[in-house]
Amino acid sequence: MELFVVFILFGLLSFAFAGIDGVHWTYSEGALDQIHWAEEYPACGGRKQSPIDIQRRHVRHNPNMLELELTGYGEMTNGNFFMINNGHTVQINLPPTMMITKGLADRYTAVQMHLHWGGMNLEASGSEHTVDGIRYIAELHVVHYNSDKYKNFDEAKDKPNGLAVLAFFYEYGHFENTYYSDFISNLRKVRYTGQSMNISRLNVRSMLPENLSHFFRYDGSLTTPPCFESTVWTVFDTPITLSQNQIRILESTLMDMENKTLWNDYRIAQPLNERVVESSFFQGNFLIRKL
Repeated sequence: MELFVVFILFGLLSFAFAGIDGVHWTYSEGALDQIHWAEEYPACGGRKQSPIDIQRRHVRHNPNMLELELTGYGEMTNGNFFMINNGHTVQINLPPTMMITKGLADRYTAVQMHLHWGGMNLEASGSEHTVDGIRYIAELHVVHYNSDKYKNFDEAKDKPNGLAVLAFFYEYGHFENTYYSDFISNLRKVRYTGQSMNISRLNVRSMLPENLSHFFRYDGSLTTPPCFESTVWTVFDTPITLSQNQIRILESTLMDMENKTLWNDYRIAQPLNERVVESSFFQGNFLIRKL
């Protein structure tokens, strides 16, 4: 009974990412794997889908894109931050005090954060976005809704510019990332689908790269069913580093809805079509087109 209540309370926040809407979808196995999502969710076959492969030589530099101002992302204590294994990923629900207050056309309020990873074998990395065809080992998404225009996530989720997602890549580092120690250790407490816990302390800003001035931006969609094309994506170029042991734990701890190890929970890159990817910066020897 308690588990049923948990899903009712958090269904509106998680269904778009976990498929808690009566249809069991998968990434690579089953009748409704990602190749067939559009059969049940028509938006998944749209022309502005995410993720994408970011090709640096085709990115357009936009010097007018300002660094985002993230409010309330720092140390939060005595909180009640809900963390759950929803069968597709691990998700932490975020307080409405976390916001993007500058850098986009509107203000966006945080809803939740979740990760995507690989792990099926030693060569399997698991980021959703790729850069010049290269897939990073994992990817973090921090999801927000447009609180200037809409009352909540449920109202905003299928509207143009209704959502804003911040995406961060992970790479291997030589040392343990101590800012992730609590998160990594808590994964075993939500090992099975539906298991949840409350976190009393959270500092999202410390979990992100120090440099947030270098990023790519484009218009896209949710990367899981129902794939609404409502998302302004900001994909940061500076990766987060985790130790090999931390990545190993991330890739091997959680179980999916069928009690199998939750591996490779990422969608393959979608066609860019007529969209333009913009960049806040020039990088290295790559030629990035100007406006």
